[in-house]
Amino acid sequence: MDNNNPFLIDIEEKEEYTIDDYINIHNQLKEKDIDPLLRELYSYKNSFYDYADFKGRCTTGFRQKLIDETALVLPEKNLYKIGNPSNSKNCIVCCTPFARENTEFDKNIDSKSRYIASQQIIKSLEEVGYNGHFYLFNGGFPNPSGKEMKYVGVPYCFKIFMMLEAKKLGFEKVIWIDSGCYAINNPQRLFDILDYQETVFLSLNGNNNYDAMVFQSTINLLNLITDTNLHDASYVLTIVFGLNMKSEMIGRVIEEYYEMVEFGLPFLSIFPEEIVLTALFNKPEYKHLIYYTAESTLLQIHEKDKPMESAKMEGYYFLHRKYKESS
Repeated sequence: MDNNNPFLIDIEEKEEYTIDDYINIHNQLKEKDIDPLLRELYSYKNSFYDYADFKGRCTTGFRQKLIDETALVLPEKNLYKIGNPSNSKNCIVCCTPFARENTEFDKNIDSKSRYIASQQIIKSLEEVGYNGHFYLFNGGFPNPSGKEMKYVGVPYCFKIFMMLEAKKLGFEKVIWIDSGCYAINNPQRLFDILDYQETVFLSLNGNNNYDAMVFQSTINLLNLITDTNLHDASYVLTIVFGLNMKSEMIGRVIEEYYEMVEFGLPFLSIFPEEIVLTALFNKPEYKHLIYYTAESTLLQIHEKDKPMESAKMEGYYFLHRKYKESS
């Protein structure tokens, strides 16, 4: 495995892009082929997951539709004010492509499933009495500093970028939620936690089969970069993932995250952004940012594991709904 970032595209750094720019981006992404690299990295240790699963995850950036080329529709950025916020410091964020070209990995999922799911988030936040802001990007790619678009092919790297888009607007406590998340209890408590914790996310301490989830070369690389042992790490989940963006320590984590994105290769795994963030947050200087609290266990639960009413009564904040299946 050489040291070149296989996900990079050649695009001018700027804050806004035209239809022609996006068509150029799409064309470059379509030309990317990392199949030989992935086949070289995949081994018997990874066989808990099919090769198609790894390929599907690692190529998701190449397959996303940033604009609707048929209707020539540019990306949409919408900041929603929900209820009567007591301040302008709290924001929930999410972003999705308009669609994604399916592979064997996600052939049964509607290509627009994440876009469709994201349209239900506002309704759910209103239903639970949330008073705050919700920042939603559909299409395009979070580009807070004007340099991120060249990283559009790096799988699942967009969550931190989207949180920085909210910080750019002046928000201080920012919570990412995946597009399938449907609010079933008011998430205000999570922002209150970020007053005295730098982070709010679920971390799993033990029984993490990193050999199955991560290519050995990626493990070696992450261990070298972070000077830690991934096998000893508490796993960081990012389905619901909150940060206090004012924290100097969080700023340092984000700086190191950008270095990982620029390198690209650390994102070669079955759960790309979670493995990278796991490696970073488990560095000795950042490990105290992992909090084990009751609230972190109630951030979200998938609807296949618990029906909505039960999840709501038990205090879960979000129900992760199944994505729309293809017809």
